Amino acid sequence: MHPRWLAGSWALLLPIAACAPPIDPPWLVTGPRELAMHVEVVAQGPYGARIEPGPRTFRDALPLDTLSLRPVVVDVDGLVDPDVLEGRFILCAGLGTCLLRGSVTELPACSGDELQPSTPCRFGEGGTATLTMADAPSELPSGFSTVLGLVSGPTVGFIASAPDGPGLDGCLARFDAREPLDGCLSMERVLGIGPLGDLARLLEDHGIDPGLDPTAETLLNRPRNRNPGVEHIRVDIGERTMMASAEDTIVVPRDEWVTLTLETTDDDLDAFETAVGEQTATLEDFLYDQWWFDRDIEVEEAPPGQLWVRVRVGAVQGPVRAHVVLRDDRGGEGWGWLDLELGD
Repeated sequence: MHPRWLAGSWALLLPIAACAPPIDPPWLVTGPRELAMHVEVVAQGPYGARIEPGPRTFRDALPLDTLSLRPVVVDVDGLVDPDVLEGRFILCAGLGTCLLRGSVTELPACSGDELQPSTPCRFGEGGTATLTMADAPSELPSGFSTVLGLVSGPTVGFIASAPDGPGLDGCLARFDAREPLDGCLSMERVLGIGPLGDLARLLEDHGIDPGLDPTAETLLNRPRNRNPGVEHIRVDIGERTMMASAEDTIVVPRDEWVTLTLETTDDDLDAFETAVGEQTATLEDFLYDQWWFDRDIEVEEAPPGQLWVRVRVGAVQGPVRAHVVLRDDRGGEGWGWLDLELGD
């Protein structure tokens, strides 16, 4: 598993590594690979400020908002159409391990009346799904004294068969038996609820004390989280620099190191101002990246917090596709790719 992936946030895509076949090196795409799950608010419920259209899609959902969920899967030929996947979507409470809480083969259908269901349940089959969040609860979840117990969940899990895999039933059976998941895909994704300020006000309107100290003002002012985007990639080859758009094809030398750097924008950072004592501070999302390549090339990764990767193509044949996912520390993510054509 990618070391920087673990260092970021609870709100990450979580492959079930214990059941997945080993892949070495981890960034090499040799068959279907699950990279991300796109989560987007596609219909707003009655709560919170109106979502204004913009260059980035919104990820944070309030009760009765509707989410679209779409796995991002690639293989050696590029992006895999999610509609060709045989998949099952599972919902559970809390952070992670939706797929390890008992059998995934025998799950009840979700009732839709709990933000965080008491037991895992299935809510969709196929390669994509929509999920309408339940209404606000009549009380905070058991064991939680503040609204933070709601913000941290629920979690959605996804198990699917790749196009040439054993089929959904076969993948579910292999998962329950803890057998190698050859030809199968699995991931988990925390669905954070928010923004926190809107959720706290909603609970108060329902007669529920959100349990937050007034000193939590910084968190309460944080806006809805938006998914970051992959639009532009800076390419450095020796003393030369060029700017590429995602999905471009660029020519690179075989035997020189090439540095690929994600160029982000203010829309990716979700910055906002807040009072800290008598001063005003600007807070913003923390961004980090993960890269994959469809050829066995030399790869040097950046330290955490630096959005670049350095590659040397060497003697491989054909073009090299570089896939990248850009994530923030609140679970938002975007993705894209760049094709490296081989020059002299």
